[in-house]
This record gives sequence, C-alpha cells and structure tokens, in this order.
Amino acid sequence: MAAGKKSRQSKTGFLGPVSRWWEGQRNRHLVILGSLTMLGFCMLMWSIIFFFFLNGASDPNYVNIVSWTWIGLLVGVTILVFAAPEYIHYHGQWSILMDTLRTTSRADLGRQRKESEEAAALLGSVWTARLKSHYIEQGLVRARDVPTEAAQKVAEDLLIDWWGTDDSRLSRWITIDILRSTIINRTIGILSLITSVLQLFNMSFGLVRNAAGERTNTLNIWEWLNDTRIDSYPAPYFDDLSGWFVLLTSIFVFWATFPASGVRPELPEEEE
Repeated sequence: MAAGKKSRQSKTGFLGPVSRWWEGQRNRHLVILGSLTMLGFCMLMWSIIFFFFLNGASDPNYVNIVSWTWIGLLVGVTILVFAAPEYIHYHGQWSILMDTLRTTSRADLGRQRKESEEAAALLGSVWTARLKSHYIEQGLVRARDVPTEAAQKVAEDLLIDWWGTDDSRLSRWITIDILRSTIINRTIGILSLITSVLQLFNMSFGLVRNAAGERTNTLNIWEWLNDTRIDSYPAPYFDDLSGWFVLLTSIFVFWATFPASGVRPELPEEEE
C-alpha cells in the first residue's frame, strides 16, 4: 500500500515530468544509456590522459582547459556511476533477446520464453512485437497477423545493421569480394570516422604546435605533403582545400560503409 502510494507520488511530484518522459522513451533506453556511458567514459579517459600523461595540471600551455577538464572529470564519473550499471543491465537483456531472435528451435524458444519476454518488455514495445512475430513465424504462438509494430525501426537498428552488413554501399560500387567482409567494412568505417573527427578538430582548434609550443595551429595537409617550410596556420583555419577534401571524403566513405538499400543485384553469369 505504502509502496504503491510512493510510486504514484513520484509520478505526480517534482520528478513526475522527467519520469513520464523517460518512460515514453522506452524504445530508446538502450541507445540513450549507451550514449551516456560512452560520453562519461570519454570524459574520464581524457581526464586521465590530460593529468597523468600530458601533465596538464602543471603545463602552462594547458592552463585554459584545466578547469574544464576537472569539470569534465566530475561529470564523467557522475554519468558512469548512474548510467553505466543500467547500460550493462540493458545490454545483457538485449543480448538475451538477440540470441532468442536467432534461434529457430521450438524447444529452445520454449525454455527461454519467460526470460526473453522479460527482456523484450524492458527494451520496449517494438522489441516485444518483434519477439511475438518471431514466435509466430516459428509456430510457438498462433496468430493470424504479425504485429505491425515489429516493422518499426529503433535507434539501435542503425548500428546493428552497420555492424553486421556484408552488403554496404561501397561494396555495391566497387565489386570486389574483400569489401563484402564485415570486418573490413567495420575497419574502413571506423578509420574514416576517426579521420573525419580528427580533421574537423584540426580545422577548428588545431593539432600542430606553433612557434611558442602551443598546440593551436591547423595543419595544411597539401603543404605538409609537399614538405613546405610553413605548413600550419593559427586555428581556426578553413581555407585549406586539401583539408576539406580529406574531411568530406572521410565522411562520404563512412556513409558508404552503411548497408545499401534494396536487394543486391546478382552479377551476370559468364557465358561459356
């Protein structure tokens, strides 16, 4: 009785709007928690690198970002304390559900049913519909129609589809077998994403040290490749056409590693 009263008060009290918003995002909980956990981890790792490897607290070149790094450390640790355990729990439930959706044995599905349904309920209505659809396809549940919500997309589908694809846009344009390897596709995607982030940072804030030893200069890639005496300029610097070429090309390649739409056309058989 008291627990139920307390629950009703939490939904109508000060945190009521936040609680209702969070519950309304049920299908996005996994992505939200994963993104927060990654953000907290990056803040923590940057703080460790800054204070222990770059000696940022005692280096006068970094005096302007010491306070921000301390704030980032505090925010990162706070995020990890609250979000990381929840993300680990959600990810564990998602893994259970993925195993079930790949299973075609009715005996195994029956044994895993209770656990899978609890995982789907935690992850949201779309996953519950997908699980029911899978049960219908395998004959475990009798129903005329597959739930329409099963066809809806959720945020994590984008990452799932990219991670497992062997039919990327790039492999459609360049028809060589190696590009149909999921490992090669992931590697190309990750490297192109890192390149685009580094180049954007280089153009906006600088990656090269200036004459005073401060890392505030933007590297001019074309002049650097041609071994020009002056190959960097004070950031932000957006007049380097070679820099724009690297940035836009890396973004394009990253986009090209995502799954292609439609059915992959079969290559015509060679005539004997």
